[in-house]
Amino acid sequence: MNHTHYSSKEIASIIRGYRMLDGQGRLSSLLKTISRCGQCSEDYPRRKDRPFNFLVRPLPLKKLAVKEQVEKYHIRLKRDDTFLRNLLQARAKPQCVTRTIGSAKFAVSLNPWLDRCMLHRKFRKTKLMIIGIDYKHFPVFHRTKKDHNFPLDSYTKKNNIWGPTWTKFWKRLIQEGYSDQAVNEFIGKHGVFMTNSMLCFGGSENPQSHYYGYLKSCRPHIRQMIKIVKPEVIISFGDLGCRNVASLLLVENEEEPALQNLSASRAPLKEMGSIVRKREYKQGIHVNFASRHVVYWPVYQPARSHINNYEGDYTVLRKIIGL
Repeated sequence: MNHTHYSSKEIASIIRGYRMLDGQGRLSSLLKTISRCGQCSEDYPRRKDRPFNFLVRPLPLKKLAVKEQVEKYHIRLKRDDTFLRNLLQARAKPQCVTRTIGSAKFAVSLNPWLDRCMLHRKFRKTKLMIIGIDYKHFPVFHRTKKDHNFPLDSYTKKNNIWGPTWTKFWKRLIQEGYSDQAVNEFIGKHGVFMTNSMLCFGGSENPQSHYYGYLKSCRPHIRQMIKIVKPEVIISFGDLGCRNVASLLLVENEEEPALQNLSASRAPLKEMGSIVRKREYKQGIHVNFASRHVVYWPVYQPARSHINNYEGDYTVLRKIIGL
């Protein structure tokens, strides 16, 4: 393998990072449930753009505490990696690919961004949990060869997934010229968990199209994930991510006006200008979740935030994190 692929040692580190969060097997159990989930199909059987569950791998984290088992699992990852590469290089139609994939998965566990966060995790504590919208739309992913990420693809492989969204977010948060080293140091120092409001590949042919109903179907998984990760700070990306996370948090914080406004709006980030100006939100939106104090703050999808001429969200976010 070349340097753009995770090595055996790095795969072991990624799995070790996930194991740090697997108190009493709760994360393992959740990943197994998500990997078998078909809730979108049950909730919306007539829609043609249903998501594809090709990302979340049911990691048997308790079993993977043994070095020999990690090495065997790495062999399985390599098989998936080779199979997926060959499948997509064959230039079959997306419908054929989706019928053929079977149990192969495109990530070591939940998604490639989180795999990187687990690679550099040093301890159980999580300072920052980032909740985006989705990973990619599978038909678009299939057609755009340069955007592919397979199980063993490292962040050192420079393609679109490590492009504008990732780099612009970290540049604005850390306020330095982007470097992998600075990001990795931040992840190691603070503990970061990155996931999405929808845990599957999107099914739409339009990469900008998201059906909000699918996010609602996935919400119980995200709720359980927050309980397991126990972050101090939660941020969301984009309008749909904001609306979804605000709705999730509102269940236990019914009297919080900011959550009321954000969860009810079809364009919640337009509401953020007035929220930022209010004195009580200069340190974020403080809520309770599962008997714990959490600070929530939504931001625009980083690759598109310049379109909205809105940068004040990172000033508050840096204060919340203590930068």
